[in-house]
Amino acid sequence: MLSACHKDIWDRLNDHEERIAKLEVICNQLNTNISSLQAIVNAIKERDSVKDVVPVMDNGTVIGYTISFTASNPITIYNGTDGNIPLVGISQDTDGVWYWTQDGEWILDPDNKKVRADGITPRLKIEEDFWWVSYDNGKSWSKLARAADGQGAGSIIQNIRQDENYVYIVLANGEEIKIAKGGLHWVYV
Repeated sequence: MLSACHKDIWDRLNDHEERIAKLEVICNQLNTNISSLQAIVNAIKERDSVKDVVPVMDNGTVIGYTISFTASNPITIYNGTDGNIPLVGISQDTDGVWYWTQDGEWILDPDNKKVRADGITPRLKIEEDFWWVSYDNGKSWSKLARAADGQGAGSIIQNIRQDENYVYIVLANGEEIKIAKGGLHWVYV
């Protein structure tokens, strides 16, 4: 009976460690996606264009894409699956500026102004089974929704596709960014 108890404890400990490892991967990929969105906004401001889009593979499966620009540093955007994550994204307002959103709402600073996507990058972390977000480079953290169980990570990117002249990035909030390849100009849809 004692060895059965030890096996049960050991199995639970292993399950817990696997869950933590999956959540760390999910959190890292989400933070990479958020940073990549900011890099896209900066590339828009600089009128940069896409040089190449290369799938990121894991065991024969496409798990994301690396996008190389003609002038800016490359970015990586990871695919996601259904999961319980805070949906951080960007949206272009009527003033033509891109701002951060969370779950479809504008992210506001302490002065109740929208947070520009070309400024501070939101960061996510998981602590005590909850999602936390920082809008001030980690100086303070706000508790969000219950953390995912490690079975899936929602994505801030809905779809990436390309044709001969453009790369189309469709965000989870439905916004589409149309990025020219080579020396063509940026177009926003």
